[in-house]
Amino acid sequence: MTGHARPLAAIAIRQVEKNTGASRIALAQAEVLAGMSYQVVIIAERGNSALVERAGARLVKTWRWPFKGARRRFWFNRRVQVWAHRHAPTLLISHGEVETSDVVYLHNCVHLASQAIHGRGLPEHHEVAAIHDYVLKGKRFRRVAVNSKMMGNDLMTRYDIAPDRINVSYPGYDSEQFNPERARADRENIRQSLGVVPKDFLIGLVTSGNFKKRNVEGFVKLAAELDKMMPDRCQFLVVGKDDASPFQHLAEKLEIDERFVWRSTVSEVERLYGALDIFMLPAYIEEFGLVALEAMACGTPVLLSSGVGCAEILENRYPELIMEAMETKKWAQRAHKLLEDSDRRDVLSRELSALAKNYSHKQQQEKLIAEFKALADMDTE
Repeated sequence: MTGHARPLAAIAIRQVEKNTGASRIALAQAEVLAGMSYQVVIIAERGNSALVERAGARLVKTWRWPFKGARRRFWFNRRVQVWAHRHAPTLLISHGEVETSDVVYLHNCVHLASQAIHGRGLPEHHEVAAIHDYVLKGKRFRRVAVNSKMMGNDLMTRYDIAPDRINVSYPGYDSEQFNPERARADRENIRQSLGVVPKDFLIGLVTSGNFKKRNVEGFVKLAAELDKMMPDRCQFLVVGKDDASPFQHLAEKLEIDERFVWRSTVSEVERLYGALDIFMLPAYIEEFGLVALEAMACGTPVLLSSGVGCAEILENRYPELIMEAMETKKWAQRAHKLLEDSDRRDVLSRELSALAKNYSHKQQQEKLIAEFKALADMDTE
């Protein structure tokens, strides 16, 4: 990029103020683009200026439609289009809810998720489905970037998007925070603080929330099955911000409640990964599941459902670590076998941690740079 005036890049995302996966990706994009000598603007309804500035960008806030519903999302799209018409950015990156002739980064497939969780799709007037349908059916974009092949397959089928317009881009993790040394530095004290008896195994499901989607119900049921196989030898941890009471009542009904520990989200989550003997994510659907990759990076063996995008990283080499979400007994059997084989757990710990390094922030940033350069080259053709 030579010349006196730096090209302008705009990233459109409705909120960039919380520690969400979408926000982290948008900020990483801003940092990469700033490093490529772009002037970078993040357009948002709500945003943390300090976070945006640290990424080398400038925050532009749009007026937010005051009422919930699809109109709020369409309004944001219109505000971004007005701004883009006025400022003519070289590159306009959409995070799912804005039309662009460049690239759309899609973080979730709401129709597919509804089908997986509830057994039915969403109506067209659903607020997220409506704007996704509008942007994706319009096909103004050159590329759609998705978190997994599962998402890409859904877009090809649902919206008839050509395969060469879909780019699978797995989210990256912070290797400085998530690594075996840091995760296991205080392992015994963390386990003790959770009430884990020294000789017990600890199996955990760690998530940001949405216990229905992540199938906490299935986790409780498989815990009851595993307790029958290994009476009073396992304890179970659930972490996330959601109403846990229905699942706690289920644990009581199955007489497994005394083996459970429930916690809300925590900042140093790597210490929880390090305290676990197995990490489980039996989600009905998880468009990627960064928590699974983080656990792997910390050297914790994982068992994942086939509905978790991160399972695609494992499916060829470790198919035994992947099951259907509802196969309760199989989950318990696989966990039992793994817990009784300490040598296998040690091997998995080393191998999964090494595998995860291929998806660190550094590796993913290099891929982002290549993607953005490819878009720039298309503009000069």
